[in-house]
Amino acid sequence: MSTDVKERYSDADLAEFKALIKKKIEKAQEQLAIYQNAYKNDGNNGTDDTSPTFKAFEEGSETMSK
Repeated sequence: MSTDVKERYSDADLAEFKALIKKKIEKAQEQLAIYQNAYKNDGNNGTDDTSPTFKAFEEGSETMSK
């Protein structure tokens, strides 16, 4: 027969663990917000007018002949 003795963490240790976990959760949430903003690209950088546009064939041939 084995006698397993389970020891409990002290209240001070549990409070320290709780503080560490909360700090890590806050950092993870901040990082998640950064990733979400980068993925959504909500920050308007003014590049809407610089995106490539497709021109009609006639317009493209006029440009090439110049």
